[in-house]
Amino acid sequence: MSWVSFLSLRQLLSTSSFRQASTIAFICLLVSLASIVFSNHLLEVIMRGHVRDMILKDIRSHQVRQDLMSSTSLLSALEAAYVPELNHDQYLVLTDASGQQRYGAPSLRALSLCEPKCQWQEDEVILPQGHVLQLLGMTVRLPDGGRYYTAFDIRPMLERTRIISLMTGAGLLLILLFILVISLPFGVRNLYRINRIHEALRQFTGGDHQVRVPENPMGDEFDRLGCEVNQSLKRINRLMEEVRHVSNHIAHELRTPLTRLHGQLERAVEHSIDMQQDDAMRQPLLDAVTETERIQHLFRAVMRIAEVESGRCAHQFEPFNARQLLAEVAEYYEPLAQARRCQLRIEADDELCLVGDPSLLFQALANLIDNALKYAPENEPLVLFAELNAPWAYLGVVDKGPGIPRHQIAYAAERFRRFHSPREIRGSGLGLTLVQAIAELHGGDLQLSHNPQGSLDAPGLKAVLVLRSLASAEVVA
Repeated sequence: MSWVSFLSLRQLLSTSSFRQASTIAFICLLVSLASIVFSNHLLEVIMRGHVRDMILKDIRSHQVRQDLMSSTSLLSALEAAYVPELNHDQYLVLTDASGQQRYGAPSLRALSLCEPKCQWQEDEVILPQGHVLQLLGMTVRLPDGGRYYTAFDIRPMLERTRIISLMTGAGLLLILLFILVISLPFGVRNLYRINRIHEALRQFTGGDHQVRVPENPMGDEFDRLGCEVNQSLKRINRLMEEVRHVSNHIAHELRTPLTRLHGQLERAVEHSIDMQQDDAMRQPLLDAVTETERIQHLFRAVMRIAEVESGRCAHQFEPFNARQLLAEVAEYYEPLAQARRCQLRIEADDELCLVGDPSLLFQALANLIDNALKYAPENEPLVLFAELNAPWAYLGVVDKGPGIPRHQIAYAAERFRRFHSPREIRGSGLGLTLVQAIAELHGGDLQLSHNPQGSLDAPGLKAVLVLRSLASAEVVA
């Protein structure tokens, strides 16, 4: 399979190689344009200087032959030596002292009548045939009062110099386009190698801790980066294995003593009942049993969060019916909701199919409902909803409880964070942390906000699992 099949044009155009080539090409283009403008100006200056030199040479040649002594002598010289067919770009006008034109095209007579202060003059003249001339010339006053005007049509010369500039610009443009085309294979190759590193990191984040960046013997900067990434992944994996080993050791060392302690306390309570001890003597034992149960629950929650965050927990993404999942969660919490006099309402399309791990999502939704039932007021409905806005799927719970202060919502998923802690409500502060970990395992996030239908005194809470899901609108068989 070719590299291009892995890439999109947008990715290719955003590569650093292509941007660098484009920047260099753009700078070269600006320099080329400036060079073309400057060279065109320089060619015009040289061309005009050359025309002036030819005009002065013509005047000096007549002066040397003493043709400029009178209009009559100059007319004789012009008629004898000047051949219009051989000098088609040169135009001559001769007038006598009375202003009568003796030589040259009648349409150019007015040009010879300029005062001496207008010796160098550039004029645009339209001949009767419609031909446009751009004349650069000079008027010389003769001793007998006549005037001699000599000029060259510089328009053809200017057009030739502009053609040279345009051809140069076109050649430079082709060179710049060639540079951009040449840079594309390098951009494709570099993007392919960067994508391999990106894919390895994505798989590692997703739980495949044995994945590594494929090595390449070329030894360039991408290979060095890949080696450093592999070393980092190897070290992270080793540290995670050490943490897992320590966690397993702690679990093994603490779970059994806690279970044994809990059992001994329960037997002590039963013994106190058999001995018919009064409640005052039995209450400390009951409190100790409750505390050991809380410690065990807290311990299991911490271990579960660690498993989910590291991707070590058993999970399998598969299609599931979103409404059916919400119904199962609602059925599980129905007795507790009835005890709290709350109604569980489901809002989801009957045929909405999402992709994820149903067991983990069940646990996440259960934590959200558990929190809502703890804090929501009685006789208020709890809404469980699911919706799809590809490529994102939304699962959540909405209540009308006290909510979370707006400035503290960003910290709600931190470990052991509790915002409402009356004595009768027990909790570890790890519920939302676990929900956040499950959402991240699905490539999503946990979003918390106030209930749009809440009041000022009870803003409520809208907890939403935003999941990146391959979704369809089919019922799961």
